[in-house]
Amino acid sequence: MTARLRPWPTSARERSEYVDSVFSRIAPKYDLVTKLLSLGQDDRWKAQVLAGFPSDRPIERVLDLATGTGAIPILIRKAGFVARIVGLDRSRTMLSQARYKCAGFQAIELVEGDLEGLPFAQSSFDVVTVGYGLRYVGDIAATLVEIRRVLRPGGVFIGLDFAIPSDRLHRSLCFGYLLAFGTLLGMLFHRRGDTYWHIVESLRAFPGKRALRRIMEEVGLTQVAIAVRLGGISVIARGVRRAT
Repeated sequence: MTARLRPWPTSARERSEYVDSVFSRIAPKYDLVTKLLSLGQDDRWKAQVLAGFPSDRPIERVLDLATGTGAIPILIRKAGFVARIVGLDRSRTMLSQARYKCAGFQAIELVEGDLEGLPFAQSSFDVVTVGYGLRYVGDIAATLVEIRRVLRPGGVFIGLDFAIPSDRLHRSLCFGYLLAFGTLLGMLFHRRGDTYWHIVESLRAFPGKRALRRIMEEVGLTQVAIAVRLGGISVIARGVRRAT
């Protein structure tokens, strides 16, 4: 089965076409599948993203990248934050799900756009989050530069994603689990076993937590912290834009 996985596209056009086709198909089942593949830990991990919000300064504007169905903006609002929230995603199908889910919440704006060219002014946000999205971009460093650009001095970036366990055996077990269970869910929900193979395909091209820390520091984020969950299958990365 592994031999049938496609290499992660290096061409921006091919990668965008592939990712867009996948998310247009899986949008209605996205929340359920994410919960299942994370062994029910998805809500807990996203709550830990909120735990990384700064407590020593007011939070007026939050940007959630790859917002998908709007799960993180909704959690932010339910947690009592009154900040204005902007959710950005390149998938219109996912955004339609987000608009439906966010309809009852105030001050959540949903915008169509790409992580690699953010349509926002410099120093616009106090917090930038991204859930399960950073590994899909072509140039992680350039994307983090964009994130740093739109953060206000002292602002915080927090990213959540599946990750690559350092231990080879654990990595093989995790990839095998994601591939086997993803194939089953693809057949059950979409009648296509390869529907969720993009998760493993993108992870195999992801640089890993050590490289992510290095890239974050190289683009000018400080106080970088990387927390792993489930033995490394999930990672929460946090960094701060220098105050000066």
